[in-house]
Amino acid sequence: MSIAAIITCIVFVLTVLLLVFQPISVIITGAAIPAILASCGIISPKTAYADFSNTTVVFVVVFCIIGEAFFKTGLADYLGTKVIGLLGKNEKGLLLGTGIVTGGLSGFLNDTGSTACMMPIVSSMAKKSGIKRSKLLLALSFFASLGGTLTLAGTTPHIVANGIMKEAGLREFTFFEYTKFGIPLLIIGIIYMMFWGAKLLPNTDDGITIENDKFEKRYKKMPICAAIFVLTIVAMASGVVPIAVAGVFGAILVVLTGCITVKEALKVTPVSTIFLVGGIFPLSSALVKTGAAKYIVGILAPYLSSLPPLLLLFAIAALQIITTQFLMNSSATVLVLPIAIMCCEAAGINPLAGAMIVSICASAAFASPFGSGNNLIVMEAGGYSIKDYVKCGLPLCVIFGIATTLLCYFFYI
Repeated sequence: MSIAAIITCIVFVLTVLLLVFQPISVIITGAAIPAILASCGIISPKTAYADFSNTTVVFVVVFCIIGEAFFKTGLADYLGTKVIGLLGKNEKGLLLGTGIVTGGLSGFLNDTGSTACMMPIVSSMAKKSGIKRSKLLLALSFFASLGGTLTLAGTTPHIVANGIMKEAGLREFTFFEYTKFGIPLLIIGIIYMMFWGAKLLPNTDDGITIENDKFEKRYKKMPICAAIFVLTIVAMASGVVPIAVAGVFGAILVVLTGCITVKEALKVTPVSTIFLVGGIFPLSSALVKTGAAKYIVGILAPYLSSLPPLLLLFAIAALQIITTQFLMNSSATVLVLPIAIMCCEAAGINPLAGAMIVSICASAAFASPFGSGNNLIVMEAGGYSIKDYVKCGLPLCVIFGIATTLLCYFFYI
């Protein structure tokens, strides 16, 4: 390996360690990566920070803004109350209603925001039905993660994955290409929680009290927000304008129409994600440019190329599922996806299969509270211990991994 490749590998390893143990902020890590690579002459100083304004970053920002408008106008509350109230006569009915509403919301909105919005609704419905909320809140979080697999906008890892694939010269996934995977996975998750998973959870209301948001929702703006949301999705799915551009128009409209204020829009801007994407993309390019990636593949190829395609895809799924239990899903994706693409190419199979598996399995943080924000916010509210996550989430991780592998094998191999 060249000196440039060695330096790039060292930066990569240090990045992994910093993201795993987080001794410093992700923002600092993301800002430092291009600076180090540029200082060592590995990337051009003029383009070192170009990825901080790429379409991936733009897409993440605009959908956070549109999602916040969805919550501020009370539209998410309205949909949740209506559907769950219709189905929530018993525990299974509440789980079914929660899965449908939360999964649907998370297909287009931030999963953590969807969970936070639905928590008081689900808790209220549980109280009316005489069911302990500890039986429902972790399921709510799982449904939010599963719903993120429905569309390109469902979760940040999908957007990040598209950016990495573009950098690697692969075609990007379309807006609804995820749907054929997400719907079966959401259905599997709902069935699992209804008939098995909920039985593994504690039966208590010992968590903290959950109240509705104190801010005054802008109910008069609800129809406007709904119309903007639908138009934005149609524009993205139809390809009338580029996806990021459609998102920008949607974000502008929810502000101009008063669904959300400029201050609120700025408040929900995901700064950590911006720095993560802006810092990791140059590192990913440097791994290829310096030949470091080729060297890594050369080490892995003898072991992986001999594996049957189905077994290789399952190994990639297992790697991503394990990683995402401990890292936030975006971090797990930027670390595992380049490796998955290289392994698939070395084995002579469609790299889109490996990319889709990594992208979807980033949402499988079921066995730990650390891999997703929605898991963390229900932990105290539901009175859960780490043991509860492992007991209920580990079987779902296995089922999810097998199902995702089979689906990707069917559609791409």
